[in-house]
Amino acid sequence: MVPNLAMWSSLRILRAGAAVARPAWSSIPRISLANYATVSTVRIGNLAPAQPKKQRKRLGRGDGSDRGGTSTRGNKGQKGRAGNGKPKPGFEGGQMPLIRLIPKRGFVNSHKQTFAPVNLDRLQFWIDQGRIDPSQPITVKELYESRCIHQIHDGVKLLGDGSKHLTTPIHIVVSRASQSAIKAVEATGGSIVCRYYNALSLRAQVKPHKWLLRNKPLPHFADPVSKRDLLWYSSPNNRGYLALRDAQRRAADKADSA
Repeated sequence: MVPNLAMWSSLRILRAGAAVARPAWSSIPRISLANYATVSTVRIGNLAPAQPKKQRKRLGRGDGSDRGGTSTRGNKGQKGRAGNGKPKPGFEGGQMPLIRLIPKRGFVNSHKQTFAPVNLDRLQFWIDQGRIDPSQPITVKELYESRCIHQIHDGVKLLGDGSKHLTTPIHIVVSRASQSAIKAVEATGGSIVCRYYNALSLRAQVKPHKWLLRNKPLPHFADPVSKRDLLWYSSPNNRGYLALRDAQRRAADKADSA
């Protein structure tokens, strides 16, 4: 069907009327999308991190990304696979590692203990300077706080070097003591007790404020578990605290029975 002139004229009249009769919402001013972010203050679309964020490498996204295909791992091989791409240090592809080819000499004693040494002449010098009060029992805490020792390690051992300079009677509690140090201390009228400390009890002895600030009780002193330490601290010749405890218990039992 071919449209005639009457139909064309009616279409023109309808279009002209539609242009004249505009709806009410068309009078609202429109804001372009380019100016939308500038007009609004804070929106999700214009949020950005305070510092520039480093973009991570997106591997395996096609050849056009320059990181597709083998994902920058090269062609085949052990390091091009997933899983065991990074073997542990010392692995040399299956051959005998160099660390196993080198001959070994000696061994490392896992039960070795390192004690901070304290000589009697140094202890007397600290007493003469007023850094240590001899009227009170001298423990690891007083030795460490007065800087008579700088590191505690596994405890403190009293040595008899400079015993002729010791003139003040002292009452000291340490981890170990030599026989010459024991004789020199007792010759001046003092006493010595060898006490076993583990790592936790040493830390509580030196820095008790860490428990007090948290309103927690101080940990109890631990007793030795190895046979060597039990025999050493049970010997009265070593002035061990276990031997002193047994002597006090026997004396108490004897007083009760009497």
